[in-house]
Amino acid sequence: MNELSLAAAGTESKAEPASETLDGVRMLFVAPDDYPAFRVDLVELFSNHLVARGLAIDWNLRPCEDMPAQIVEHGRERFHIARRAASEKFGGLRYKLAESWLRLKLAWRAARGDFDLVQVRDQPLWVITFALASKMSRTPCVFWMSYPVLEGRLRIAVENLVPMSRPARLLRIVYALLGSFLFYRAGLPLCDHIMVQSGRMRERVGFRGIPLEKMTPVPMGVSTGRYNSASVATVDDPRLTGKKSMAYMSADVMSLTTHLTFEALAELLDQGYDAVLVIIGAVPDFEWDTLSGKLQELGIADRVIFTGRLPLAEALGWVRRVDVCLSPFMMDPAHQVATPTKLVEYLAMGRPVVGTVHYDQNEVILGSGAGIVTAFSGKAMGEGVARLFDDRQKAEAMGARGSEWIRANRDYAHLADTVEKVYLDLLARRGKARRPA
Repeated sequence: MNELSLAAAGTESKAEPASETLDGVRMLFVAPDDYPAFRVDLVELFSNHLVARGLAIDWNLRPCEDMPAQIVEHGRERFHIARRAASEKFGGLRYKLAESWLRLKLAWRAARGDFDLVQVRDQPLWVITFALASKMSRTPCVFWMSYPVLEGRLRIAVENLVPMSRPARLLRIVYALLGSFLFYRAGLPLCDHIMVQSGRMRERVGFRGIPLEKMTPVPMGVSTGRYNSASVATVDDPRLTGKKSMAYMSADVMSLTTHLTFEALAELLDQGYDAVLVIIGAVPDFEWDTLSGKLQELGIADRVIFTGRLPLAEALGWVRRVDVCLSPFMMDPAHQVATPTKLVEYLAMGRPVVGTVHYDQNEVILGSGAGIVTAFSGKAMGEGVARLFDDRQKAEAMGARGSEWIRANRDYAHLADTVEKVYLDLLARRGKARRPA
Protein backbone atom coordinates (compact mmCIF):
# COMPACT_ATOMS: atom_id res chain seq x y z
CA MET A 1 0.00 0.00 0.00
CA ASN A 2 1.16 3.60 -0.59
CA GLU A 3 0.21 6.84 1.09
CA LEU A 4 -2.76 7.26 -1.25
CA SER A 5 -4.26 4.22 0.43
CA LEU A 6 -4.59 6.08 3.71
CA ALA A 7 -8.13 7.25 3.14
CA ALA A 8 -9.22 3.83 1.96
CA ALA A 9 -7.61 2.18 4.98
CA GLY A 10 -9.75 4.33 7.22
CA THR A 11 -13.03 3.13 5.69
CA GLU A 12 -12.63 -0.51 6.72
CA SER A 13 -15.04 -1.81 9.34
CA LYS A 14 -13.63 -1.78 12.84
CA ALA A 15 -14.12 -4.68 15.23
CA GLU A 16 -15.70 -3.87 18.57
CA PRO A 17 -13.24 -4.23 21.45
CA ALA A 18 -13.84 -7.31 23.58
CA SER A 19 -14.55 -6.82 27.25
CA GLU A 20 -11.61 -7.12 29.65
CA THR A 21 -9.10 -7.69 26.82
CA LEU A 22 -7.36 -5.70 24.10
CA ASP A 23 -8.69 -8.03 21.43
CA GLY A 24 -10.21 -5.90 18.67
CA VAL A 25 -8.76 -2.62 19.98
CA ARG A 26 -6.95 -0.52 17.37
CA MET A 27 -4.51 2.16 18.50
CA LEU A 28 -2.85 4.96 16.57
CA PHE A 29 0.72 5.39 17.85
CA VAL A 30 2.63 8.50 16.73
CA ALA A 31 6.33 8.57 17.66
CA PRO A 32 9.60 10.17 16.50
CA ASP A 33 11.40 6.81 16.56
CA ASP A 34 13.05 5.11 13.60
CA TYR A 35 11.35 2.77 11.18
CA PRO A 36 12.02 -0.14 11.21
CA ALA A 37 11.59 0.08 14.98
CA PHE A 38 14.46 -1.20 17.10
CA ARG A 39 13.99 0.42 20.52
CA VAL A 40 13.47 -2.34 23.04
CA ASP A 41 10.37 -0.79 24.61
CA LEU A 42 8.64 -0.42 21.24
CA VAL A 43 9.57 -3.87 19.98
CA GLU A 44 9.21 -5.88 23.19
CA LEU A 45 6.41 -4.08 25.04
CA PHE A 46 4.20 -3.20 22.08
CA SER A 47 5.03 -5.33 19.01
CA ASN A 48 5.54 -8.47 21.06
CA HIS A 49 3.56 -8.41 24.32
CA LEU A 50 0.63 -6.07 23.67
CA VAL A 51 0.05 -7.14 20.07
CA ALA A 52 0.05 -10.75 21.30
CA ARG A 53 -2.79 -9.73 23.65
CA GLY A 54 -4.91 -8.60 20.71
CA LEU A 55 -3.95 -4.94 20.31
CA ALA A 56 -3.75 -3.72 16.70
CA ILE A 57 -1.44 -0.73 16.13
CA ASP A 58 -1.26 1.88 13.38
CA TRP A 59 2.28 3.26 13.73
CA ASN A 60 3.61 6.57 12.45
CA LEU A 61 7.41 6.36 12.67
CA ARG A 62 10.29 8.08 10.88
CA PRO A 63 12.17 6.16 8.16
CA CYS A 64 15.85 5.70 9.01
CA GLU A 65 16.75 5.75 5.29
CA ASP A 66 15.32 7.04 2.03
CA MET A 67 12.11 5.30 1.00
CA PRO A 68 8.83 6.11 -0.78
CA ALA A 69 5.62 6.98 1.02
CA GLN A 70 4.01 3.72 2.00
CA ILE A 71 1.81 1.82 4.39
CA VAL A 72 3.39 -1.45 5.45
CA GLU A 73 1.17 -4.20 6.85
CA HIS A 74 2.64 -6.71 9.30
CA GLY A 75 0.04 -8.83 11.05
CA ARG A 76 -1.88 -6.63 13.49
CA GLU A 77 0.54 -3.76 12.88
CA ARG A 78 0.36 -1.14 10.14
CA PHE A 79 3.20 1.34 9.56
CA HIS A 80 2.40 4.73 7.98
CA ILE A 81 5.61 6.14 6.51
CA ALA A 82 6.09 9.53 4.85
CA ARG A 83 8.34 9.82 1.79
CA ARG A 84 11.98 10.52 2.57
CA ALA A 85 14.61 11.46 -0.02
CA ALA A 86 17.39 13.17 1.90
CA SER A 87 19.70 13.40 -1.14
CA GLU A 88 17.26 15.61 -3.05
CA LYS A 89 17.41 19.39 -2.89
CA PHE A 90 15.70 20.54 0.31
CA GLY A 91 15.26 16.85 1.13
CA GLY A 92 15.05 17.45 4.87
CA LEU A 93 12.44 20.17 4.54
CA ARG A 94 10.42 18.11 2.08
CA TYR A 95 10.38 15.21 4.50
CA LYS A 96 9.18 17.43 7.35
CA LEU A 97 6.34 18.72 5.18
CA ALA A 98 5.42 15.20 4.04
CA GLU A 99 5.46 13.92 7.61
CA SER A 100 3.31 16.83 8.80
CA TRP A 101 0.77 16.26 6.03
CA LEU A 102 0.61 12.55 6.86
CA ARG A 103 0.12 13.28 10.55
CA LEU A 104 -2.65 15.76 9.84
CA LYS A 105 -4.46 13.09 7.83
CA LEU A 106 -4.02 10.62 10.68
CA ALA A 107 -5.36 13.24 13.09
CA TRP A 108 -8.40 13.67 10.84
CA ARG A 109 -9.00 9.93 11.02
CA ALA A 110 -8.70 10.12 14.81
CA ALA A 111 -11.30 12.91 14.81
CA ARG A 112 -13.63 10.66 12.79
CA GLY A 113 -13.28 7.90 15.38
CA ASP A 114 -11.30 5.43 13.25
CA PHE A 115 -9.23 4.38 16.28
CA ASP A 116 -10.11 3.13 19.74
CA LEU A 117 -7.01 4.70 21.31
CA VAL A 118 -4.57 7.42 20.27
CA GLN A 119 -1.08 7.54 21.75
CA VAL A 120 1.64 10.13 21.10
CA ARG A 121 5.20 9.54 22.28
CA ASP A 122 7.72 12.32 22.96
CA GLN A 123 6.09 14.79 20.56
CA PRO A 124 5.11 17.59 22.97
CA LEU A 125 3.54 19.89 20.37
CA TRP A 126 1.95 17.33 18.08
CA VAL A 127 0.10 15.91 21.07
CA ILE A 128 -2.06 19.05 21.10
CA THR A 129 -3.28 18.31 17.57
CA PHE A 130 -3.99 14.64 18.27
CA ALA A 131 -5.58 15.31 21.67
CA LEU A 132 -7.97 17.85 20.13
CA ALA A 133 -8.80 15.42 17.32
CA SER A 134 -9.45 12.69 19.87
CA LYS A 135 -11.81 14.94 21.83
CA MET A 136 -13.99 15.27 18.72
CA SER A 137 -14.57 11.50 18.62
CA ARG A 138 -14.40 10.88 22.38
CA THR A 139 -11.38 8.63 21.77
CA PRO A 140 -8.95 8.28 24.73
CA CYS A 141 -5.64 10.03 24.08
CA VAL A 142 -2.44 9.00 25.89
CA PHE A 143 0.90 10.80 25.98
CA TRP A 144 3.92 8.53 26.45
CA MET A 145 6.73 10.58 28.02
CA SER A 146 9.96 8.60 27.86
CA TYR A 147 12.17 11.70 28.02
CA PRO A 148 11.65 15.40 28.88
CA VAL A 149 12.26 16.51 25.29
CA LEU A 150 11.81 20.25 25.67
CA GLU A 151 13.84 20.46 28.88
CA GLY A 152 16.61 18.54 27.12
CA ARG A 153 16.60 20.94 24.17
CA LEU A 154 16.69 23.93 26.48
CA ARG A 155 19.69 22.53 28.35
CA ILE A 156 21.58 21.86 25.10
CA ALA A 157 21.05 25.46 24.00
CA VAL A 158 21.70 27.17 27.33
CA GLU A 159 24.83 25.17 28.13
CA ASN A 160 25.98 25.14 24.48
CA LEU A 161 26.44 21.37 24.53
CA VAL A 162 26.12 21.22 20.74
CA PRO A 163 28.01 23.85 18.68
CA MET A 164 25.55 26.27 17.06
CA SER A 165 25.35 29.92 16.10
CA ARG A 166 24.02 32.49 18.55
CA PRO A 167 20.78 33.05 16.54
CA ALA A 168 20.23 29.27 16.36
CA ARG A 169 20.76 28.96 20.10
CA LEU A 170 18.34 31.81 20.79
CA LEU A 171 15.75 30.26 18.49
CA ARG A 172 16.10 26.91 20.27
CA ILE A 173 15.67 28.56 23.67
CA VAL A 174 12.53 30.39 22.55
CA TYR A 175 11.15 27.18 21.02
CA ALA A 176 11.79 25.20 24.21
CA LEU A 177 10.28 27.82 26.52
CA LEU A 178 7.20 28.45 24.37
CA GLY A 179 6.81 24.75 23.68
CA SER A 180 6.96 23.93 27.41
CA PHE A 181 4.25 26.50 28.13
CA LEU A 182 1.94 24.97 25.49
CA PHE A 183 2.81 21.41 26.46
CA TYR A 184 2.06 21.76 30.17
CA ARG A 185 -0.84 24.21 29.80
CA ALA A 186 -2.58 22.61 26.81
CA GLY A 187 -1.05 19.33 25.60
CA LEU A 188 -0.99 17.29 28.80
CA PRO A 189 -4.26 18.69 30.26
CA LEU A 190 -6.01 17.63 27.04
CA CYS A 191 -4.75 14.06 27.35
CA ASP A 192 -6.75 11.41 29.17
CA HIS A 193 -3.65 9.76 30.62
CA ILE A 194 0.13 10.12 30.67
CA MET A 195 2.67 7.31 30.78
CA VAL A 196 5.93 8.44 32.41
CA GLN A 197 9.19 6.54 32.72
CA SER A 198 9.69 6.77 36.46
CA GLY A 199 8.15 7.82 39.74
CA ARG A 200 10.46 10.82 39.78
CA MET A 201 9.25 11.92 36.35
CA ARG A 202 5.69 11.59 37.65
CA GLU A 203 6.54 13.89 40.57
CA ARG A 204 8.27 16.42 38.32
CA VAL A 205 5.36 16.56 35.88
CA GLY A 206 3.03 16.83 38.88
CA PHE A 207 4.87 19.97 39.98
CA ARG A 208 3.70 21.51 36.68
CA GLY A 209 0.05 21.14 37.67
CA ILE A 210 -0.78 17.72 36.20
CA PRO A 211 -2.73 15.49 38.64
CA LEU A 212 -0.66 12.56 39.89
CA GLU A 213 -3.57 10.16 39.46
CA LYS A 214 -3.51 10.94 35.73
CA MET A 215 0.01 9.46 35.36
CA THR A 216 1.38 5.93 35.44
CA PRO A 217 5.13 5.12 35.66
CA VAL A 218 6.31 2.47 33.18
CA PRO A 219 10.08 1.98 33.56
CA MET A 220 12.37 0.45 30.98
CA GLY A 221 12.44 -3.33 31.23
CA VAL A 222 13.52 -6.49 29.45
CA SER A 223 11.92 -9.64 28.15
CA THR A 224 13.54 -12.31 30.26
CA GLY A 225 12.71 -14.91 27.65
CA ARG A 226 15.42 -13.32 25.47
CA TYR A 227 17.63 -11.78 28.14
CA ASN A 228 18.75 -14.71 30.27
CA SER A 229 22.01 -16.60 30.66
CA ALA A 230 20.46 -19.99 29.87
CA SER A 231 19.54 -19.01 26.30
CA VAL A 232 22.75 -17.16 25.36
CA ALA A 233 26.07 -18.76 24.39
CA THR A 234 29.09 -17.31 26.17
CA VAL A 235 31.68 -15.64 23.95
CA ASP A 236 35.00 -17.48 23.90
CA ASP A 237 37.72 -14.92 23.16
CA PRO A 238 41.39 -15.57 23.96
CA ARG A 239 41.93 -11.91 24.84
CA LEU A 240 39.95 -12.52 28.03
CA THR A 241 41.73 -15.69 29.08
CA GLY A 242 43.36 -15.38 32.49
CA LYS A 243 42.31 -11.74 32.93
CA LYS A 244 39.76 -9.91 35.02
CA SER A 245 37.17 -8.47 32.69
CA MET A 246 34.39 -5.89 32.61
CA ALA A 247 32.01 -4.70 29.91
CA TYR A 248 30.07 -1.59 28.95
CA MET A 249 27.37 -1.46 26.28
CA SER A 250 28.13 1.92 24.72
CA ALA A 251 25.90 3.93 22.40
CA ASP A 252 28.51 6.70 22.06
CA VAL A 253 32.20 5.91 22.57
CA MET A 254 33.07 9.61 22.85
CA SER A 255 30.57 10.30 25.63
CA LEU A 256 31.50 11.21 29.18
CA THR A 257 30.02 7.97 30.50
CA THR A 258 32.21 5.85 28.21
CA HIS A 259 35.25 7.91 29.22
CA LEU A 260 34.49 7.03 32.85
CA THR A 261 34.82 3.34 32.01
CA PHE A 262 38.25 4.06 30.48
CA GLU A 263 39.27 5.86 33.67
CA ALA A 264 37.97 2.96 35.77
CA LEU A 265 40.16 0.57 33.78
CA ALA A 266 43.18 2.84 34.24
CA GLU A 267 42.53 2.90 37.99
CA LEU A 268 42.39 -0.90 38.12
CA LEU A 269 45.65 -1.22 36.17
CA ASP A 270 47.29 1.23 38.58
CA GLN A 271 46.15 -1.01 41.44
CA GLY A 272 47.87 -3.98 39.79
CA TYR A 273 44.88 -5.83 38.35
CA ASP A 274 45.41 -7.70 35.08
CA ALA A 275 42.17 -6.36 33.63
CA VAL A 276 40.55 -5.68 30.27
CA LEU A 277 37.51 -3.63 29.27
CA VAL A 278 35.07 -4.73 26.57
CA ILE A 279 33.21 -1.90 24.79
CA ILE A 280 30.13 -3.32 23.07
CA GLY A 281 29.04 -0.90 20.36
CA ALA A 282 30.08 0.75 17.12
CA VAL A 283 32.93 3.23 16.72
CA PRO A 284 32.49 5.65 13.77
CA ASP A 285 35.54 5.80 11.48
CA PHE A 286 35.98 9.54 11.97
CA GLU A 287 36.33 9.11 15.75
CA TRP A 288 39.07 6.47 15.77
CA ASP A 289 42.00 8.93 15.78
CA THR A 290 40.63 10.93 18.71
CA LEU A 291 39.68 7.76 20.57
CA SER A 292 43.10 6.17 20.04
CA GLY A 293 44.81 9.29 21.39
CA LYS A 294 42.62 9.21 24.49
CA LEU A 295 43.43 5.54 25.15
CA GLN A 296 47.15 6.13 24.65
CA GLU A 297 47.03 9.05 27.08
CA LEU A 298 45.47 6.82 29.75
CA GLY A 299 47.87 3.98 29.01
CA ILE A 300 45.12 1.47 28.25
CA ALA A 301 45.32 1.16 24.45
CA ASP A 302 46.11 -2.57 24.59
CA ARG A 303 43.54 -3.25 27.31
CA VAL A 304 40.32 -2.21 25.57
CA ILE A 305 38.43 -4.56 23.25
CA PHE A 306 36.00 -2.93 20.80
CA THR A 307 33.43 -5.42 19.50
CA GLY A 308 31.70 -3.11 17.02
CA ARG A 309 27.94 -3.30 16.49
CA LEU A 310 26.72 -6.83 17.16
CA PRO A 311 23.51 -8.84 16.91
CA LEU A 312 21.75 -8.97 20.26
CA ALA A 313 22.62 -12.60 21.03
CA GLU A 314 26.33 -12.02 20.42
CA ALA A 315 26.37 -8.79 22.44
CA LEU A 316 24.75 -10.62 25.35
CA GLY A 317 27.33 -13.38 24.94
CA TRP A 318 30.02 -10.83 25.84
CA VAL A 319 27.95 -9.62 28.79
CA ARG A 320 27.62 -13.17 30.05
CA ARG A 321 31.37 -13.78 29.70
CA VAL A 322 32.78 -10.83 31.67
CA ASP A 323 33.20 -10.67 35.44
CA VAL A 324 31.51 -7.29 36.00
CA CYS A 325 29.28 -4.95 33.96
CA LEU A 326 29.45 -1.15 34.19
CA SER A 327 26.57 1.31 34.24
CA PRO A 328 27.72 4.93 34.55
CA PHE A 329 24.79 7.32 34.14
CA MET A 330 24.46 11.10 34.15
CA MET A 331 22.53 12.88 36.90
CA ASP A 332 21.72 16.10 35.02
CA PRO A 333 18.08 17.28 35.22
CA ALA A 334 17.05 15.55 32.00
CA HIS A 335 18.53 12.19 33.01
CA GLN A 336 17.42 12.23 36.64
CA VAL A 337 13.97 10.99 35.62
CA ALA A 338 15.24 8.17 33.37
CA THR A 339 15.36 4.42 34.02
CA PRO A 340 18.62 3.17 32.44
CA THR A 341 18.13 0.25 30.05
CA LYS A 342 21.65 -1.18 30.17
CA LEU A 343 21.38 -1.77 33.90
CA VAL A 344 18.33 -4.03 33.73
CA GLU A 345 19.79 -5.88 30.74
CA TYR A 346 22.95 -6.67 32.71
CA LEU A 347 20.95 -7.85 35.70
CA ALA A 348 18.68 -10.01 33.54
CA MET A 349 21.82 -11.78 32.31
CA GLY A 350 22.84 -12.52 35.88
CA ARG A 351 25.90 -10.26 35.98
CA PRO A 352 27.06 -8.20 38.96
CA VAL A 353 27.04 -4.47 38.28
CA VAL A 354 28.90 -1.35 39.30
CA GLY A 355 26.74 1.70 38.62
CA THR A 356 27.02 5.37 39.50
CA VAL A 357 24.66 7.31 41.76
CA HIS A 358 21.29 7.83 40.07
CA TYR A 359 17.76 7.63 41.42
CA ASP A 360 16.65 4.56 39.47
CA GLN A 361 20.04 2.85 39.58
CA ASN A 362 20.13 3.26 43.35
CA GLU A 363 16.68 1.69 43.64
CA VAL A 364 17.44 -1.22 41.32
CA ILE A 365 20.96 -2.07 42.51
CA LEU A 366 20.29 -1.62 46.22
CA GLY A 367 16.83 -3.19 46.02
CA SER A 368 18.11 -6.26 44.20
CA GLY A 369 21.46 -6.52 45.94
CA ALA A 370 23.02 -7.13 42.55
CA GLY A 371 25.95 -4.76 42.68
CA ILE A 372 27.64 -1.65 44.00
CA VAL A 373 26.72 2.03 43.62
CA THR A 374 29.60 4.53 43.41
CA ALA A 375 30.19 8.20 42.81
CA PHE A 376 30.21 9.46 39.21
CA SER A 377 33.96 9.16 38.63
CA GLY A 378 36.31 6.69 37.00
CA LYS A 379 38.33 6.30 40.19
CA ALA A 380 35.25 5.47 42.27
CA MET A 381 33.98 2.99 39.68
CA GLY A 382 37.40 1.34 39.54
CA GLU A 383 37.39 0.93 43.31
CA GLY A 384 33.91 -0.61 43.16
CA VAL A 385 34.97 -3.08 40.47
CA ALA A 386 38.05 -4.01 42.51
CA ARG A 387 35.81 -5.07 45.40
CA LEU A 388 33.96 -7.47 43.10
CA PHE A 389 37.16 -8.72 41.47
CA ASP A 390 38.50 -9.57 44.93
CA ASP A 391 35.48 -11.70 45.90
CA ARG A 392 34.33 -13.73 42.91
CA GLN A 393 31.88 -15.80 44.98
CA LYS A 394 30.16 -12.70 46.35
CA ALA A 395 30.01 -11.14 42.88
CA GLU A 396 28.34 -14.19 41.35
CA ALA A 397 25.81 -14.31 44.18
CA MET A 398 24.98 -10.68 43.48
CA GLY A 399 24.45 -11.47 39.80
CA ALA A 400 22.06 -14.30 40.62
CA ARG A 401 19.99 -12.00 42.84
CA GLY A 402 19.79 -9.48 40.02
CA SER A 403 18.18 -11.86 37.52
CA GLU A 404 15.59 -12.90 40.12
CA TRP A 405 14.73 -9.27 40.86
CA ILE A 406 14.32 -8.45 37.17
CA ARG A 407 11.92 -11.34 36.61
CA ALA A 408 9.78 -10.10 39.49
CA ASN A 409 9.91 -6.35 38.77
CA ARG A 410 11.07 -5.35 35.28
CA ASP A 411 10.01 -8.15 32.94
CA TYR A 412 8.00 -6.68 30.05
CA ALA A 413 5.36 -9.33 30.65
CA HIS A 414 4.58 -7.62 33.97
CA LEU A 415 4.95 -4.10 32.56
CA ALA A 416 2.51 -5.06 29.79
CA ASP A 417 -0.04 -5.89 32.50
CA THR A 418 0.23 -2.31 33.80
CA VAL A 419 -0.15 -0.76 30.35
CA GLU A 420 -3.04 -3.05 29.39
CA LYS A 421 -4.94 -2.12 32.55
CA VAL A 422 -4.56 1.61 31.81
CA TYR A 423 -5.84 1.15 28.27
CA LEU A 424 -8.83 -0.96 29.33
CA ASP A 425 -9.75 1.51 32.08
CA LEU A 426 -9.67 4.39 29.57
CA LEU A 427 -11.80 2.46 27.11
CA ALA A 428 -14.31 1.53 29.79
CA ARG A 429 -14.66 5.15 30.96
CA ARG A 430 -15.30 6.32 27.41
CA GLY A 431 -17.70 3.48 26.70
CA LYS A 432 -15.52 2.00 23.97
CA ALA A 433 -15.28 -1.40 25.62
CA ARG A 434 -18.05 -3.70 26.75
CA ARG A 435 -17.45 -4.76 30.35
CA PRO A 436 -19.67 -6.87 32.56
CA ALA A 437 -21.77 -4.90 35.01
